[in-house]
Amino acid sequence: MFQKKSIGLLLNKNVLSKLKHISVRNVQISVIGAVGEVGANLALLLKQNLKLQKLNLYDDDEKNIGAAMELGHLPGGPQVSGFTGVNGLHAAVRGSELVVMAQRVPRKPGNSREQMIAANAPAMQRLCRAIADENPGAFLAISTNPLNSMVPFASALLYKYGAYNPFKVFGVTHIDSARARIYAAHALQVSCRNLFLPVIGGHSDDTVIPLFSNICPSEYTIDPCQADTLTRLVRKSGTEIVFQKQGCESAVLGMAWSLNEFCNLMIEAICGGEVVVNCYTANPHFGTRFFSGPTVIGPYGIIRACCEFTYSDYESFLVTASVPVINRDVTLGEEYVRYIEFAMKPKY
Repeated sequence: MFQKKSIGLLLNKNVLSKLKHISVRNVQISVIGAVGEVGANLALLLKQNLKLQKLNLYDDDEKNIGAAMELGHLPGGPQVSGFTGVNGLHAAVRGSELVVMAQRVPRKPGNSREQMIAANAPAMQRLCRAIADENPGAFLAISTNPLNSMVPFASALLYKYGAYNPFKVFGVTHIDSARARIYAAHALQVSCRNLFLPVIGGHSDDTVIPLFSNICPSEYTIDPCQADTLTRLVRKSGTEIVFQKQGCESAVLGMAWSLNEFCNLMIEAICGGEVVVNCYTANPHFGTRFFSGPTVIGPYGIIRACCEFTYSDYESFLVTASVPVINRDVTLGEEYVRYIEFAMKPKY
């Protein structure tokens, strides 16, 4: 009996000593679309984050209240609150430093960009309206496809509502850099933890550009033939996952993981640090208004967008080919603002 009590006291002391070294931050994050598979997995990952103080979960589905309650019953991590309904969205984003848009209609085989914009635009419009009304200073992270169009769409809406800050709106593309590292590590037969390589362009099968010529450490090299093969694999990863899942869902686990990585870094930035994240943002350096790549972020937003790289001939060709595609996608998103605003006007 004495031995059991001693062990229990020792374990409690060890836990308490560890907790003393964990700095709890006064950061609040809102996850929009928390009942969907991406949002639910992201919420579970964020619940384990001891640097986060409060987690707000919103979804149109009323099951969100039960999901938030379930997470709230788990020890440790942030306080969890659930919101639903028309007024719930405004309450969910109020006071949050970071709002993560995880809500989306799943990608299906054969879906066009126009179909995906039409499916996902209404939810994005409501979120932008809520942010403009309740929390215009928040960081907005978007994972809703098609990302090349949805980030310009959200930016145009926020501008229309008088709440646009180009340094605080991001499309999260961590999943592209993660896939590129994995494929490069397999080709080189090394651990992906030892590799870094920038991924630039957009977030679609024809605009993702892994810069294998910029791989670090510099002793690793990917020859041009390998780079061509690996680039095709990275670009088709999302489509292949949809196919393997028989069209039921896209890369939900990978997206939740990448959003969680993004949130971890953003907490550091919000608390005064400087971090590098892979994201699709307002960026005029490549002949487009938006572009993706490693971006330095601080407590007030973007400090330095990606701008200069040394390309191989193959990568230079890919960048040149991607620019008109990204420009078309950006225009699609921006022009859809006029349609969605007209469609959602009350009819008398």
